[in-house]
Amino acid sequence: MPNHRFMKNTFFFIFSLILLVSCKNKGTDKTGIQIEKVSINYFKNPLGIDDLAPRISWVMSSEGRNKKQSAYQIKVADSKEGLDEESSLLWDTDKTISSQNTHITYAGSPLQSGQSCYFKIRVWDEDDSVSDWSEVGFWTMGLLNEEDWKAKWIGFKTKDNDPKDPLHLPAPPYLRKSFSVEGEVKRATLYVTSLGVFEMSLNGEKIGNDLLTPGWSDYDKRIYYKTYDISEDLVQGTNAMGAILGDGWYAGYVGPKELSNPRNRELYGLHPALFCQLEVEYEDGKKETIISDESWKANEGPLRYADLLMGTGYNANLEFDGWDTADYDDQSWANVYLHEGTEAALEAYPGNSIQVYDQLEPIEITEPNEGVYIFNLGQNFAGHAKLKVSGNKNDTIVIRYGERLHDDGNLMTENLRFARATDTYILKGEGTEEWEPKFTYHGFQYVEVTGLKGKPDKNTVTGIAFGSSIPMVSEFNSSDETLNRMFENVIWTQRSNFMEVPTDSPQRDERLGWLGDVQIFSRSALYNATLGAFNAKWFADVRDAQYDFGAYSTFAPRPYPALVWYSPGWMEAGVMVPYNTFKFYNDTKIVEDHYASMTRFMDYHIEKSGETDYFYPENSWTEVNPKGGFGDWLSMTDKNLAHDIMASMYYQYALKIMAEMSTAIGKNEKAAYYKEVYDKSISAFIDHYMDVEGKFTISEDAYGDGKGYFEGEKGFTGHTQSAYATAIYFDILPDTLKVKAKKHLVDLLAENDNLPSSGILGIRQLLPALSAVGRGDLAYQILLKKDYPSWGFQVKNGATTIWERWNSYTPEAGFNGEMNAKMNSFNHYAFGAFSQFLFAQMAGIETKGAGFNNIIIKPDLGNRSLSHVKGEYGSINGKIISSWSIEGTSFSMKVEVPVNTNAIIYVPSVGDTPVMENGEGIDLETIKFIEEKDGYKVYEIGSGSYFFESKI
Repeated sequence: MPNHRFMKNTFFFIFSLILLVSCKNKGTDKTGIQIEKVSINYFKNPLGIDDLAPRISWVMSSEGRNKKQSAYQIKVADSKEGLDEESSLLWDTDKTISSQNTHITYAGSPLQSGQSCYFKIRVWDEDDSVSDWSEVGFWTMGLLNEEDWKAKWIGFKTKDNDPKDPLHLPAPPYLRKSFSVEGEVKRATLYVTSLGVFEMSLNGEKIGNDLLTPGWSDYDKRIYYKTYDISEDLVQGTNAMGAILGDGWYAGYVGPKELSNPRNRELYGLHPALFCQLEVEYEDGKKETIISDESWKANEGPLRYADLLMGTGYNANLEFDGWDTADYDDQSWANVYLHEGTEAALEAYPGNSIQVYDQLEPIEITEPNEGVYIFNLGQNFAGHAKLKVSGNKNDTIVIRYGERLHDDGNLMTENLRFARATDTYILKGEGTEEWEPKFTYHGFQYVEVTGLKGKPDKNTVTGIAFGSSIPMVSEFNSSDETLNRMFENVIWTQRSNFMEVPTDSPQRDERLGWLGDVQIFSRSALYNATLGAFNAKWFADVRDAQYDFGAYSTFAPRPYPALVWYSPGWMEAGVMVPYNTFKFYNDTKIVEDHYASMTRFMDYHIEKSGETDYFYPENSWTEVNPKGGFGDWLSMTDKNLAHDIMASMYYQYALKIMAEMSTAIGKNEKAAYYKEVYDKSISAFIDHYMDVEGKFTISEDAYGDGKGYFEGEKGFTGHTQSAYATAIYFDILPDTLKVKAKKHLVDLLAENDNLPSSGILGIRQLLPALSAVGRGDLAYQILLKKDYPSWGFQVKNGATTIWERWNSYTPEAGFNGEMNAKMNSFNHYAFGAFSQFLFAQMAGIETKGAGFNNIIIKPDLGNRSLSHVKGEYGSINGKIISSWSIEGTSFSMKVEVPVNTNAIIYVPSVGDTPVMENGEGIDLETIKFIEEKDGYKVYEIGSGSYFFESKI
């Protein structure tokens, strides 16, 4: 007779054991999918957006291989409790069969002004196993309707306190408002913007970490507001809000003086203004709104002036302690006035606000002249200096900024031109005083301080580095320390110049969003940082700056309404940078938002080129200034590359990528049209400009004496490095001509000791073009040179950022005299465009199609002068790593591919020698062999980490 009690106990023991093992495995099994990172329109938990159909993206991780998402579910509710209890869901996708994990468009209940949205995500893998729910994320909506705004534009007119100064520098106004809070606060949201730039405070504390808010826009077309959650900062009873307003881009000095004589300021308006609205929601359901209106008080304060280009002046003796707190008596303050404001649309700020990202301590202090102290911060960057001093009342400290020193140790400031770049602090004489300037920024490595009563130390000056808060997502290193420094120089240059818009330089009187520089650098920039939001914001500036006849302005924003200035090769950025952004993120919304503008631009090009078979013969651009546009700006050739060759190729490339973008958003007829024009253009262009040997030839006589062209007296040619590199890189030549173009390019390099001569319009193309035609060895040789002109030469001569010119400095000519005063920047990213080669060719990380869903990893080992290269790119799907090493004839490569992607891997390998993976033969069950080609064995892999070894 069976022992039922024994069997029952045995059953429970086995069941418990299974349960224990199951729980243990669940806790330690990391092969399942986890959701690691969630974003809304490229941001984590954004506040105050005005996008009625925001897009959700997520990154997944797993220690398993070949992990795929087969389905997802998103739930959105208007409160965290509602999400937990599923009682007030705004959207539930249910289980949706889809592998898409980026740009999922919200399609739930219509979103309302001020609404909070909480959400969570889970996914199913390739085996239909479901993940845990993600952490709860959220976003909030801004004020979506005109009637939601109750605020008024207010301002306070201040005077220039130094009428003897030829510059007009009025004092920034201080504004304040007391208000009462009675009851338990559930939520308090501040919506704020300004004409000019603002700093808001509550009860004596600054609100948020942003600088130079709300950024720069065409204030006649759109103005951005920022949203801050201050729910935890209000106190019961009386509170006080404060605001300081700076002229910023709205009323301050902007750009080179010669572009806007006589004042070069007040390009949008005369006086800054504030527009803010605080909405307080109490736990009992009551709501209260505090707005900017006539009840605010205003005064001048210790800030005597604050200008982006000129600097900031501050008199600590004029401080009014506690001016932005509830206890302050503002009876003596004046009333604000109602500012006329702007008719522009109020929009939620869509970009990356400017924030501090680093602080630098001096590495050396020198005294080139008595009482003149120079602080070397060891790194060129954009920001300002924080001062820590003690002294007597009314002691005046003057701070000047420069990128380099003269041979005698004094500060070099000639290249600042019209920008004064000087901060002044007047002490109150009370112990140790610390001060940071507001509403200005400088580009510098060296800080000159005068007015100190005693010897300074390294605490006297701290460098505060800031820029747009774009996530920097990539790393690169190699066995060559100079190359590593070159990459670091690119990163510092990008951070310095991605300052609200992609500027050309942070130090002199320019700082404009030049299109030519950013189109050359944009792929490098996209490898380095997450730029979806930053670029989308700037594309609106590009549209606002576009001329009615279709051409894009040479820079955006365009603060000079009467200036008509455009150039081939520059203006194509209005198509090329959106295209590059689309390719990196598979973001079709960026294409759709910008498509009408791009179409107008292409219509202009097609109409202009239509009479000459859709290309540009010599002397086609006589209407622009300078003639032909800027051409291959700052090239080192004896003769100018014919502007019209580059104009034609940039136009043709724009046609090609417009066809691709049109297809991506379903405009197939337009795609076919652009392809048809492209084919005609290429055929006519080759017939006109290329001889039977594939050499670019021109009719130099067509340019006459060159008058009206920049450096037209040099004459013109079609036979330059940039011409052939561009034709190869843009892939506009048939194979037979590509082979001939390769020969001309290689020969030209040999004639120049394998040193680059390309200017801004051609430099990006040079190294990738060589790699594309099988001369990666030559690309490496050029890249790693330290002779003049080269990137290594810059490093050898003290560069910590990228120089504007190949000859910005040479030991023989120094800073090149008058040229230095006219145009010389040591922090200018255009020539930093080589860095895309580090990721796309050296590490070999590329995308097939758009969005790095289908990844290509094909390292070009060049001349094998490097023993190690590692590229790490933070794609929208997650981290992609390609790291390779060479030791003798042994090659090894570590690869990491994100969940929900696959990759084609090119493993360098010779002959019949087998490729090993993790020390064993290739497992063809999980790794698919495709082919052997051009010295590579090619495999297809899914997500995961891999280690390949081969013989080369």
